[in-house]
Amino acid sequence: MLLLHGFIFLFLRNDSDGGIMTKSVTRKSGAEMVLQSARLSRVSLALAKHGVLLPLVFLPPTVWAASELAWGLVLALLAPAALGGGLSLAVARTALPKDLRQVEAIVVLALLFVLTPVLSIPAFMTLGMPPVDALFEGMSALTTTGLSVATNADTWPFAGHLLRSWMQWCGGLAMATAVLAMLIGPGVTARKLGKVNMDDGDLISSTRTHARQLLGAYAGITLVFGAAISASIGSVPEGLLLTLSAVSTGGFAYLPDSVASYAPMTQGLTISASLCGAVSLLAVALLCKRDWSNAWLTGSLQRMALWSMGCVLTLCICVWVLGGSGYYVHAWNLLSAISTAGYSIGAMPTEPVLLVFFIAVMAIGGDVGSTAGGIKLARFLTLMRTGQHAARGPRLPVNAVAPMREHGQVLKQSQLIALLALLLFYSVFVLSLWTLFLAHGHPPLPALFDAVSAFSTVGLSTGVIGADNPALLKIATTFAMLLGRLEFVAVLLLVLPRTWHIPHHRRK
Repeated sequence: MLLLHGFIFLFLRNDSDGGIMTKSVTRKSGAEMVLQSARLSRVSLALAKHGVLLPLVFLPPTVWAASELAWGLVLALLAPAALGGGLSLAVARTALPKDLRQVEAIVVLALLFVLTPVLSIPAFMTLGMPPVDALFEGMSALTTTGLSVATNADTWPFAGHLLRSWMQWCGGLAMATAVLAMLIGPGVTARKLGKVNMDDGDLISSTRTHARQLLGAYAGITLVFGAAISASIGSVPEGLLLTLSAVSTGGFAYLPDSVASYAPMTQGLTISASLCGAVSLLAVALLCKRDWSNAWLTGSLQRMALWSMGCVLTLCICVWVLGGSGYYVHAWNLLSAISTAGYSIGAMPTEPVLLVFFIAVMAIGGDVGSTAGGIKLARFLTLMRTGQHAARGPRLPVNAVAPMREHGQVLKQSQLIALLALLLFYSVFVLSLWTLFLAHGHPPLPALFDAVSAFSTVGLSTGVIGADNPALLKIATTFAMLLGRLEFVAVLLLVLPRTWHIPHHRRK
């Protein structure tokens, strides 16, 4: 509960007191005057207040490690848990300021996603991983990617596997709720998610109530699929691992061949849980309340259902035209790519056409407000409508006023700018990582496949990313997973000096 409420609170904290820019201006100097910087004192306080999240992430695997008498792992996990709990207690009586800025909330979110994997390094090192590999594994876990450079995971205690899957579950919950909080801020109707009310009042009238509903939905689908998958396997602990990673669209598995060794029933339940995790958490929460009509009105269920069926049908036609076989394996792996879970039941296709198709699907990813990665399906459809709207322009009279609309609402220029910026960042950074892979001698299409998989936090691989990569490639991929999970802007705000810089004319 604290994990979910904390992230929603960050983004809904008194938004009227300041965003990144409070009003529109035309002169550059005027724009600089209304830009808000992140205040180090406020960021430090917010970060310490949310230190309570660290015990929630690290204590469950600690308890399991103690039951296995893996004392080295216990100590490595207790240290960050104690650090976070101590910081939270130290500032327990200090209230967060009411003027916490949006830029500060975003920076705190980015810091939590950086510091948590860093603090997990000692734990993965006790499992036999070198520091760079340990950071890679921790980042892959929290960002729900599922790529791994572990070479001896089959010798780990069960607590080591639980650490990865639990971090994925926590990371998926954090991002889904943080994105939803940014989309449906105070006083704003859920225009991107349909005009749906979770309560009788405003959509976000109570942050705490909203947090309970989203947590209930996330925990609900975890329990339902956990029971079903555990029963199909015949093992509750193993079923728990699969479920935690599937619902969070993470993709870590207990067996070295992902889910290929499991029965078709287990495979079907696992991919169903992954696809459920790729649907907007708001729609899932409404389904849990049996509010069928409003859940349908969010649009997420229709988008994911039609997109999944259309992609599988297209893939099967391509395989048939190419004279190939293995329809079930290819279709299952494609659904995993759509959900960005990253599970697999066989090798990735070798045909260039199919590889390109997989790359495109991974780049788009799941739906907005879900635990999935990628550009997001709803945004992709907005881009398509933007192209359609641009094609209409030459046919309109010169003085015609025909703004682009979405869900009956005029699409704001700021929304389009944010969407184009995301597309630009995604393209530039994918191209950069791809170039780095090519410079190390990897074949072009498999290298592009793995680069997109990292930035979309998918976890599928053609073998380009692995334990034998040099340290530079592992560090670059680790950074790619962080950028992709936080959708670039949060990380860029964290590292850009001007986020923390106060212009001289404002100091006077």
